[in-house]
Amino acid sequence: MKTKILVSAVFTLAAVVGALALSNGQEDPARLSSKEALGLIRTMNSTEHSFKMKSSSFGSLEDVIELGQLDRTKPGIVLNDGNSGTVKDYQLSVVTSSDGRHYQISLRPGAGCGVSFFTNESGVIYQGQALGCPAP
Repeated sequence: MKTKILVSAVFTLAAVVGALALSNGQEDPARLSSKEALGLIRTMNSTEHSFKMKSSSFGSLEDVIELGQLDRTKPGIVLNDGNSGTVKDYQLSVVTSSDGRHYQISLRPGAGCGVSFFTNESGVIYQGQALGCPAP
C-alpha cells in the first residue's frame, strides 16, 4: 500500500513538472507574459530613479530609453511617441508631472482581459484586471 502511494505521488509530481515545462516552452512570442510585464515595470521604476539622479527630474519614456539602462530589444519597446509605446501585445505609458517630481507608469493589455500593472515614484507596483474579466 505504501509503495502504491509513493509511486502515485512520484507520477503526479512528474506530470506536474512536465506540464509546467511544456507550458513554459510554448509561450506565445507575440504576447507579454505576466513575469515579463512585472520585470518591465520593476526596470522602469529603477530607471526612472536613475534618470532623476542624473537630471534632477523624472523623464518621459523616450528619456528613460535614451538613458541606456532599459533594454529596448527585450521585450521589444516600440515608441508611439515620447511618452507611450507598445511592448508585444501591451501598451506602455509614462506620464510625468510638469515639474518632473512625479511620474505614473501603466502597462495595459492592448485588448482583452490580461493583467495590467501600474506604478509611480513611490516604487509600489499595483496589479489589476478590468471589471467583468475572468480571474487569471
